[in-house]
Amino acid sequence: MKFIAKAMLTLFLSLTAYTLSAQEYGVASYYSDKFQGKSTASGELYDKDKYTAAHKTYPFGTVIKVTRLDNKKSVKVRVTDRGPYVNGRIVDISRKAAEALDLVADGTARVKVEVVDQAPDAENTPDPIVVTPTPPTPAPTQPEVVVPPAQTEAQTPAKAEPEVAKVPAPKKAEPVTPAPTQAPIQSPPNPPATLVKSELATDQNYSQFGLYKVVLEKPAQAGYAVQVASMTNYNNVMKQIADLQGHWFQNILLSIEPNPSGEPVYKLLLGPFDTPESANAYKASVKKKTGINGFVVNLTDIKY
Repeated sequence: MKFIAKAMLTLFLSLTAYTLSAQEYGVASYYSDKFQGKSTASGELYDKDKYTAAHKTYPFGTVIKVTRLDNKKSVKVRVTDRGPYVNGRIVDISRKAAEALDLVADGTARVKVEVVDQAPDAENTPDPIVVTPTPPTPAPTQPEVVVPPAQTEAQTPAKAEPEVAKVPAPKKAEPVTPAPTQAPIQSPPNPPATLVKSELATDQNYSQFGLYKVVLEKPAQAGYAVQVASMTNYNNVMKQIADLQGHWFQNILLSIEPNPSGEPVYKLLLGPFDTPESANAYKASVKKKTGINGFVVNLTDIKY
């Protein structure tokens, strides 16, 4: 019996060590400010000033380290959401984490993702910024991984106790009723993750006819933005938006303005940004990465 328990513990530790050493390479992006205060797939509200992230598979609460490959800057974030659902992207990080990687101006960058802590306290926020990766990081996590024996202790009373064999005693079966009350408590976080089955509309899969999900919001008319398109034909608007999404843009604004004859003009902008300097830096980055030309506009100057 001791041999079996020791073998199971060795297998658990080896699997855990493998998980903690897992690495991914791909593209990272960051949350748009429009998601501030909205519920994530874990049920936690998104806060742009916290170090959090969205990942397709890692359990909620997992702490991962995201390292930008070009400037070698790193940041630790906690997984609280599912995504991103754009081909080629492996992680979406909060704005605070994006600032640590100098990702705000660029929008996206190639990164390496590593698991730092597989089962942290869900209420515990990870250490903020870790500039340049340090080899000793796996060492401190190894002692923490030994904590899971607490899980084996928790599992053995629950499953090993012969309470099931005590079925003949009806009075002892009644106190087991708290179990059903816990099931509905755990179920709410799951639906948001399973319901996210939609595919981002891009220039590759967009067609004139089809079913599309549209979220229409009215942001504050303040700050600066980069105008990248102007159209008079509304039929071209959605196609152009899909084309921008195909270039991984998430911060798309639509300004509908009257021309001198009163007819609507549809202008696509990227933003907003707090200062003209940040908007100009973003414009230069867009030009360099996608070849899309644009110019900076002051949103407060637009007349409707």
